[in-house]
Amino acid sequence: MTAYTKADRKYLEAMVIKAEPDIPCKDTPDPGLESILLSKCTEFLRDHHYKFFHDYSKKINEAGILDLYIFLPKRRLVVMELKAKGGRLSKEQKEWISYLSFHGYEVYRGVRSYKRFIKILYGKD
Repeated sequence: MTAYTKADRKYLEAMVIKAEPDIPCKDTPDPGLESILLSKCTEFLRDHHYKFFHDYSKKINEAGILDLYIFLPKRRLVVMELKAKGGRLSKEQKEWISYLSFHGYEVYRGVRSYKRFIKILYGKD
């Protein structure tokens, strides 16, 4: 049996989803730009030591790549496309969503609020 260091234990404990944090806001679209919502979401993921991917190079990579690929415990992969109020999915994004959904991935389209983002992570959506 392997003995974990204090740092290892802290990291492993951070990876376990314990309880939904209390986010004091309504479950309505967040005002402002999609980039602000994305920043809040990625900050939460970094603070809680979750591994995720966000395509920062839209010019180089394939069109339609969704915003967030979040790798959670127990082999759970959550894919999200964030949208500002009034934002619409592109044809390419719809194709990616259809493809990933067909193959059994957990995909959320048009996540418009930080509250919904948190609910999805904690399996409440």
